[in-house]
Amino acid sequence: MLNFIYSTVNAGKSANLIMRAHSCKEREIEFRILVPEVAQDRDGKSKVASRIGFEQKATTVNTGEDPFSIIMQEVIFRKDVGSEGIQVIFVDEAQFFNREQVLGLTKIVDELEIPVFAYGLRTDFKGEPFEGSRYLLAWADHIEEVATFSPGTVEKATFNMKIDGSGNQVSTGDSISPGFGFLPVSRKKFGLN
Repeated sequence: MLNFIYSTVNAGKSANLIMRAHSCKEREIEFRILVPEVAQDRDGKSKVASRIGFEQKATTVNTGEDPFSIIMQEVIFRKDVGSEGIQVIFVDEAQFFNREQVLGLTKIVDELEIPVFAYGLRTDFKGEPFEGSRYLLAWADHIEEVATFSPGTVEKATFNMKIDGSGNQVSTGDSISPGFGFLPVSRKKFGLN
């Protein structure tokens, strides 16, 4: 099953991924965590980290690289050496995958019969869907939202607002900019144009 778990920034997606991976480890379930190359600017090379301090080793997927090929190579290697097979795949920052990479995730599920849990944002700071999220929303077998609040309110946060050093909303620039200068906000606070 391909699962897409989405939310806004600061909702605990990476922490949830790491906790699920830890649960697998405790139960001796073999897993792999994949993370897009662009996300390494935030967390560091070959790892996923949460804002609350959890971190876990991950495999970096470079731009243009196929996640299916990466996992298939490991499946073949493990079979050759008589090792336990991979049972679960986690993906952090899945919004940064392109169409072909999301297609690779569907092949992991359909051809290798390994469940995939992909975590990511639905939209960028301009209110536009990320390419990876667009295809995950279209192709996932199960979609789950991690709900969170807009700061200082009980309004549901559904958008990601990029802010400058003074706390003002930024509405121009590159959509692919992992980092911490973002706030989860309601649609009303975001102000769609």
